Amino acid sequence: MDDRAAGRPWICVRQQAGPLVKECRALRPNYSRYDTPDVRREKAEIKRSSGVTSVCRTRRDRLELRLALFGRDGIFYTLTFDREHECYSLDEVRRRWKAFLYRLRKWSGRQEIDYIYLIEGRHGDRRYHIHAVLRDSEFPPAVVRYLWPFGVDVDDQPLLKGEKDSYARLAEYMNKERSDGVVLPLDRKLWVSSRSLCRQLPAVETWRDFSGVIEIPTGAVVLQHQPLYRNRFGCYTYAKWLLPPLDVPARARANNLGIECNK
Repeated sequence: MDDRAAGRPWICVRQQAGPLVKECRALRPNYSRYDTPDVRREKAEIKRSSGVTSVCRTRRDRLELRLALFGRDGIFYTLTFDREHECYSLDEVRRRWKAFLYRLRKWSGRQEIDYIYLIEGRHGDRRYHIHAVLRDSEFPPAVVRYLWPFGVDVDDQPLLKGEKDSYARLAEYMNKERSDGVVLPLDRKLWVSSRSLCRQLPAVETWRDFSGVIEIPTGAVVLQHQPLYRNRFGCYTYAKWLLPPLDVPARARANNLGIECNK
């Protein structure tokens, strides 16, 4: 099928967050008065999935974009409690996080700081702990250890472990626990990002083009590239990549990761 000759424009959607770019191009089906109810539902689903949601469908996708806003300046911290400060309820952990957040704000001298945090307690030794993502330029590991008042065990790792790594790996990890109604209430959010961080997410770009080719910039690291896929009602293509430069990692420890980070 010659899509250009058919005169059907491709619906193009692109989302950028820091160095991460996602793009989808699709030829969406048209409705017909001869469509059966099943066919009409299938076409409607294709139309929905080829729109803005094509680059941000799931909870993991939303977290991936917010992690990418940290660029290469983000550090993934694991904050644990010693026996003296051990928590036995989610509300207690939340109070401890708020106290720590107050210390971060006071140290930085700003009311708004960029962060993502997650409370976990269902795996390992089943003790509550907190994962947090902060900017290395604002809160390097030495500062976080100094400001964390509830224990001495603070682990730090870079968001990206190597050139071929992606924010999707950490986004999947931070969505691995599900609410059980006991340790983690059913109505809780799995992760929370600060308002200042959310405001930095650019709007989704949408346009129409007579070409279905996604042009990936030279030097970019291609994380995913779905070749042209056709079904009986249309076709689409999808790509995800990291923009250069790719050599400015945060100063998190990497001794257990098999990589080296700049100090």
